[in-house]
Amino acid sequence: MPHHCCVPLCTSDSRVKSSQDLSFHSFPKDESLKQKWVKNIRRDIGKNFNLNKHTRICSAHFEGTCYEVAVPGQVRRRLKKDALPTIFSWVTPKIPRRKLFRDKTPKTLKVTESGQRCVSGSSFMIDHSYSGPSDNMDYVIDDCDIQDVSPSPDTLNTSKQSSSTDDSLQDIEADPSPHKEDLFKQHKALLHARSKEKFTIVRFCSSDSDIRYYTGFPSYTAMCAFFHFLQPECNFLYYVGSENTSQGKAYEFVSKRGPSRSLSPLEELFLTLVRLRKGLPEKVIADLYNLSEGHISKIVNTWILFLFDRLRCLPIWPSHKQVRKTMPISFRTDYPDTRVIIDCTEIFIEQPSASVCQRETFSSYKHHNTAKGLVGIAPSGQITFISSLYAGRCSDKKIVRHCGLYDILEEGDSVMADKGFDIEEDLKERNLSLTIPPFLENQAQFTSQQLAATRNIAAVRVHVERAIRKVKEFEILRHTVPISLCPMLEKIWTVCAHLANFTGSLFKNK
Repeated sequence: MPHHCCVPLCTSDSRVKSSQDLSFHSFPKDESLKQKWVKNIRRDIGKNFNLNKHTRICSAHFEGTCYEVAVPGQVRRRLKKDALPTIFSWVTPKIPRRKLFRDKTPKTLKVTESGQRCVSGSSFMIDHSYSGPSDNMDYVIDDCDIQDVSPSPDTLNTSKQSSSTDDSLQDIEADPSPHKEDLFKQHKALLHARSKEKFTIVRFCSSDSDIRYYTGFPSYTAMCAFFHFLQPECNFLYYVGSENTSQGKAYEFVSKRGPSRSLSPLEELFLTLVRLRKGLPEKVIADLYNLSEGHISKIVNTWILFLFDRLRCLPIWPSHKQVRKTMPISFRTDYPDTRVIIDCTEIFIEQPSASVCQRETFSSYKHHNTAKGLVGIAPSGQITFISSLYAGRCSDKKIVRHCGLYDILEEGDSVMADKGFDIEEDLKERNLSLTIPPFLENQAQFTSQQLAATRNIAAVRVHVERAIRKVKEFEILRHTVPISLCPMLEKIWTVCAHLANFTGSLFKNK
């Protein structure tokens, strides 16, 4: 029966020619030893890892000392009863450090007149065995006929040099902190230089134009301020697919359990923004970060859920006082009661397989299957209303009725829209008014007053189209969305619309 290794990242398989020299070993029957094997290979027994009699670990993960001495004629290699797998790709092998020995050989031998020897001077560091003291040194000295020894000038110089060397070594041993600090600084500089070569936030943080290109935020400082707004919850995120997220829980105020993150929370936010802003496929981002596509998908989906949860709670609908305070002069003179300017936009989606879904999502205006959403802006250009997404076949009137806009408008408010919004009767029932370009009706042509009104409304209503373009600058909404991404599309739409408010104002000067 063919076997394959169950260790993560190991591709050993008995059917592959490159693995023919390997042996495959089943898990031990002893329960405590079996648990040690499972712990060492970093697997959790459950629905993703079923441990049975066919589960194997290849011999590449055992040291040579783990095997019994082979008996002549024995073909199979047998493990010792207490053998443990210890060789893995995530374990860096320990390189034995060279040991330092103290030289016990006396530097200076003083011989007294009575023939007795005394040793003086300090020891010094040696690293060769042949420099050490000889076991026969006592016999050599005893056999020598030494009556008097007086140091020569050369001996004194050598002794002084050796003494100074010892002093410097002792200084390093006594106070190693300055040297450690230098090594730490060099190591940090090397890591910084290497990070500059990779696709990370460190590489782009010094360039506001790069941050604007990849994230939409006007500067790195603005992005960090947004990240600060997301703290501390973003430090406790559970990746999509865990028990918590399957219950609709995106984060929890406890220490994060499980394996440590591959990337920092700020880095995860950055790659999520890159995914939304540039529409890069997750495969491309995975290659840029040298991570698996599945891991990148978990990070992005988790952050989209988290951002959706945080951003939709922001109070973006302004009060009457705030609208009046920030209203441009062009509105104050001609349309002072305007509370919101609305328009709909459509997002292309892949054609569904079900015929009912095909019919409901097909847009006769775009001649494509779409999802449709409504955006409202204040006269100042700030996005103040974001609807849910609806099937592309829905009319503008139906979306306005069901999106909740009527619930937040107040008596006396005026809504500015395009001709396609046939909602005047609905607004009158609520003591609201509608500002739209005039219709030609039974007239042969527009009057001069109607032409002027059309131009004036178009001049100010164009800002809602510009706001929608800002949302569509998140290119994930400009490409045809695959069916696999449609369950997340409404959250992506909401997040991108909210993020558009952080990318700068529509008006440079008000």
